[in-house]
Amino acid sequence: MSDIDAMPPMPLNGLPDGLPVPDGLPDGLVPGRPDNSVVRELAQLDRTESALVLASGMAAVACTMVSLLRPGDHLLASRWLRPETRRFFEHELPALGVQVSFVDPTETRGWRRSLTRTTRLVYLESPVDPSTRIVDMRPVRTLAQELGIALVVDATLASPINFRPVEHGADVVLHSASAFLDGHADGFSGVVCGSDAVIDEVRTKMRSWGAEPHPAAEEHLARGLKTLGVRVARQNSSALHVAQWGAAFAATNGAVSAVHYPALASHPDHAVAAECFSGYGSLMSITLRDGDAAVGELLGRLQHFHVRHAERAARLGGIESVASALPEGSIRLNIGLDDASTLIGDLTQALE
Repeated sequence: MSDIDAMPPMPLNGLPDGLPVPDGLPDGLVPGRPDNSVVRELAQLDRTESALVLASGMAAVACTMVSLLRPGDHLLASRWLRPETRRFFEHELPALGVQVSFVDPTETRGWRRSLTRTTRLVYLESPVDPSTRIVDMRPVRTLAQELGIALVVDATLASPINFRPVEHGADVVLHSASAFLDGHADGFSGVVCGSDAVIDEVRTKMRSWGAEPHPAAEEHLARGLKTLGVRVARQNSSALHVAQWGAAFAATNGAVSAVHYPALASHPDHAVAAECFSGYGSLMSITLRDGDAAVGELLGRLQHFHVRHAERAARLGGIESVASALPEGSIRLNIGLDDASTLIGDLTQALE
């Protein structure tokens, strides 16, 4: 049975205000009424006034954008975006009268050069999937604070345990909660964290668009938050061990060209990550010398990693260790709760 099959249907608008809660159903699980304990914990984790749970990560992105932007406004976005977010920015926002420009985050002056008189919001993702790049928020923060424009950060692949963007100048933080926050890859929801005023605006759009979360998704999220700190700490530790092994392996074995993980000194954004992050996360990538053919062979030999097609491995950060193929002879690894030595052994035998 698929995750979707496991979820019973739910009315889009939930129960009308004023109706009593059915016997045996907690108020937080009534469709259209948030689980206050969940949103309070989410806000506390990201150091914001309030939080909101929506139907999906893209619902969080879309409802936030249409809440903060109006026809005639200009959005400044990082080029390093998930494909679905990029498509929304390229096609849906312009149809609503919003102009969008994309900036290479490595060009720190590019943010200022791309400003217009109608720029109202700056948007970025950090860390970036699948490159593992970390965006330096310092020039963006300075610009946003100087001009009084909103800074929105999607921090899905960090989790609030490793990175809290508000502490580095962000106004609004987004998460696709099916990653670290849920942690079990069986929930569908998105999260917006910000001021009370912003959350009120996003809630209005959520209800207008029918983007309210299914109560089962909120239940999954409440379960995941109970173990979030323990899970992320374990994943940070195991991923670091795997990355360090991979770097040593690459130095002595020609099969591996490079290992990309922010904790490694060789990573282009290591200094930024070390300053802003308290942990480096579960995501890494490995580039193989012999390209795509070698990737296929390696994935076919893995015995412990769960091998998934890239488009089916979108919900990263879960408890399972997952490997998937990337372009240009690379593989993406999500390190779950498995023992690091087991994963290293699996990679070693697959590369021999």
